[in-house]
Amino acid sequence: MDTRSRPPVLIGREPEQALLRAALERARGRQGQLLLIVGEAGIGKTRLVDATVRDLAVPALHGPSREGRLTAPYAPFADALRSYLAAAPGALDHLLGREQLALLLPELGLSLPEGGGTPTAFQEALLGALTSLTSAWPAVLVLEDLHWADHATLDLLPALADRLDKLPLLVIGTYRREDLPRLHPLRRVRQELRRAGTLHDLTLEPLDAVATAALAAEQGGAPLTAPLARLVYDRTEGVPLFVHEFLHALRSAGRLESGLDGTLTLRPGPDLEVPLTLDRLSDRARQAAETAAVLGASFDANHLLDLIQDDAAFDSLTDGGVLTLDGPHATFRHALIRDAIYAGIPWARRRTLHRLIAAQLDRAGAPPGVTAGHWLAGQEPERARAALLVASTAFCRLHAYRDAADAAGRALELWPNGVDEQQRLDVLDQLGRCAQACGQLPEAARAWREAAQARRDAGDPAGSGAALRRYAGALELQGLWEQALEARRAAADAFDAAGQVAATEERLAVGTALRATSRNTAALDVLAQALTGARQAGRRDLEARILGQMGNARVRAGQVAEGLMDARAGLALALEDGHTAATAEVLHRLADSLEHAGDYAGARSAYVDAIEACAEGGLPDFACRACMAVPLYQMGDWNQAAAECRRVLSSPTASAVPRAVANAMLGTVLAHRGQTGRAGPALHDALASSRQLGLVAVQLRALWGLALMEEEGNPAAAATWTGTLLDVWNSSEDHYHVLFPMRWAVTLYARLDAGAELRRASTALGRAAELNGGAVAYSALAHALGELAAADAQLESAAQQFDVAATLLRDTNTPFEEASTRLRLGQVLASLKRPDEAALHLNWAYRAARTLNARALAIHAAQALEDIGQPISPSPAGTSNAIGLTARQLEVLRHVALGLTDRAIAHNLHLSPRTVEMHVGRILASLDSHTRAEAIGKAARLGLLGNPTA
Repeated sequence: MDTRSRPPVLIGREPEQALLRAALERARGRQGQLLLIVGEAGIGKTRLVDATVRDLAVPALHGPSREGRLTAPYAPFADALRSYLAAAPGALDHLLGREQLALLLPELGLSLPEGGGTPTAFQEALLGALTSLTSAWPAVLVLEDLHWADHATLDLLPALADRLDKLPLLVIGTYRREDLPRLHPLRRVRQELRRAGTLHDLTLEPLDAVATAALAAEQGGAPLTAPLARLVYDRTEGVPLFVHEFLHALRSAGRLESGLDGTLTLRPGPDLEVPLTLDRLSDRARQAAETAAVLGASFDANHLLDLIQDDAAFDSLTDGGVLTLDGPHATFRHALIRDAIYAGIPWARRRTLHRLIAAQLDRAGAPPGVTAGHWLAGQEPERARAALLVASTAFCRLHAYRDAADAAGRALELWPNGVDEQQRLDVLDQLGRCAQACGQLPEAARAWREAAQARRDAGDPAGSGAALRRYAGALELQGLWEQALEARRAAADAFDAAGQVAATEERLAVGTALRATSRNTAALDVLAQALTGARQAGRRDLEARILGQMGNARVRAGQVAEGLMDARAGLALALEDGHTAATAEVLHRLADSLEHAGDYAGARSAYVDAIEACAEGGLPDFACRACMAVPLYQMGDWNQAAAECRRVLSSPTASAVPRAVANAMLGTVLAHRGQTGRAGPALHDALASSRQLGLVAVQLRALWGLALMEEEGNPAAAATWTGTLLDVWNSSEDHYHVLFPMRWAVTLYARLDAGAELRRASTALGRAAELNGGAVAYSALAHALGELAAADAQLESAAQQFDVAATLLRDTNTPFEEASTRLRLGQVLASLKRPDEAALHLNWAYRAARTLNARALAIHAAQALEDIGQPISPSPAGTSNAIGLTARQLEVLRHVALGLTDRAIAHNLHLSPRTVEMHVGRILASLDSHTRAEAIGKAARLGLLGNPTA
């Protein structure tokens, strides 16, 4: 057999080498990955990688991490890219967004784009540069000593790993297990990689006794006797570096000799430990080695030469195998050698060396984080603090916010009392901004709280207010709503003391939050104060927004007429002055007010106008779309409601509040339709988010959806969900969103013969109806009274109450609620032996349920008809109502059949193009069509087009 191509085998590492070779071969086939190799110091991680990569002749770039996380962010990636550019100049010339790398790689001679870079753009450019390593050939990127890596480098690993599965690039990261404490950031990154399914691990353990003896025999040139093999294993514990050093020490001491059988044996003599090469150094070389050890595990050799001024000592370090050279770059042959030398330096000399090195690096223009580390170790806090501040600013410009926050925090720890207080406050602000940018919200909150207190004590109310505003924002991001409200109130008072209109803005924010959490009375008190401030300041944009919020809060508190008047006044003011953002916000509030007042068509129209205003002002419209799903749902336009929700949820830029609303409404529609597998995740997500965000209305909707999921299979669980819903509602001032789930729940309780729960829910509906005063609310109360009467066997009274409930809904356009009531009316009439009347209501309920695709409702209606021996009456064939189209949608459909564009249809029908777009979406959903042509074909077969050429 030809063995010439057989790869070199590392003793005791055959399985690990095979695994690494397989990963390299997959990368050659464009199936790259991130492979993390872990093992203790001296175990042979670097040797394993180097030998395997060299054998397969794959180009490898190395990016070492340096001890101490105050080095430059992304340093391993920057070093690797510099090596790449040295071999392939101009390789990044055509990289999209390459100017974002101006600060990371200044040698490229690039300038940041106008306005500076952004974190996303910088990350995309850096990832693009790293993936371009494979533009000409498969490659390996080795990130060494990740236990020392900066936060920015570690944070980039998950995003890099996501891109490797289609690239001929293997990224290898090495780290020491013993240098990974419980809170080390690499542990967090590993968890993120594991969740994403992109974590690949390779663990190197110490060699066993047999492999240790084989390695010692290879390095000693002959097999070892059994006693010597046992000694080597006992002293080295199977760590390859120690095996090498121990054998070298034995040979240097003349303790090894060859036996008659050619084996190595041990001559008698004093006991020896593993010396790690240090015993071979002269005094001058040892002093040079100590200076090198203080410089770090790797460094610029010129710095060492400038410090020791001794070429012979330097040469003895390289010739003796202590240091290796790669151009001007010097590295200890192994980090353990550096560690051993550093540990042996007396404390006073070590401090002096750190000071000398810090000064030398300062003169050489080294990264400020590196010099800061030396000033710290040299017990020079003032100089360390100055370097840390420079480093924090530089890190922040590179969007390395964790590293920037760390540097700022360490600088603040060194700050002497009473010194340069204004700069200290500025650094606190920077710490807060950087900590929030990287998600360290508790740290950000602490920084801004301290800054607010200090600025207040210094007589700076405006600065204190600004810090309190940021503090409130950090609290809100953590879901600490009550603390955030208190912080905003304090900010408003501080801005008041400074005579700034920002006080009004903060009170508007407080009032908005109180309204959103259904504390309308408190909201109105704060908003009234804000309104006075806005008028005194002449800020008509704020006045318009406040009127919109006040109007909405009034309607939600039961003052419908006054609330609608306020909201419309705010809208008129915003439109008059051309405040686009204020117009969109007030339209949203007006739409919500109309919805609470029971005018669902008006609410939908206002939401459409709000969406158009957002488009005009370049504003996100996700909140409008998500909230529009509510009136669409109430009107029975469930397909369009679901479509709007999916549009919100499919966007990565949609914020938490609209996503919570969209998940709740989409989950509710899916639950009604029996699609529990898809409904569950959406509803649980909505419930968790709404609890964190304090959104009572969304909690109520999500809890109802979860109850709907259990209606058929586990009605007792459904009752538990609705009980939780009532508990949530009791702590709020809502009188609208509770109507729909409780209307449904009273029927559930009646079916379960749960009298106490039925009475509790009926009482809640009575309170809500008293505050709401609308037809939908009183209909819900009448429905509950019908269930109470039926539970007491008062069937005539029950029929009368259900009839009242259905009659009240006649002009409200709420098909699900009306169908639910007609179902119960039909069932009661059947019990009264009035089957013909019962059949009319049951058929109405069945047809509505089929149009909505409300599965449980349709099943109950069909079963009730079967119980009285009545057939299901089909809806009139060929009518638009049979598929849920309105007269306006039918009109739009006929214009679509003429081949007109949305703009042309809008012109003909005096509508906005956005309204036409919504109608077309509803038509496609109702006809279960993916294209307009498909919808026209189905409409023609159903006879919906009439004469489309007329």
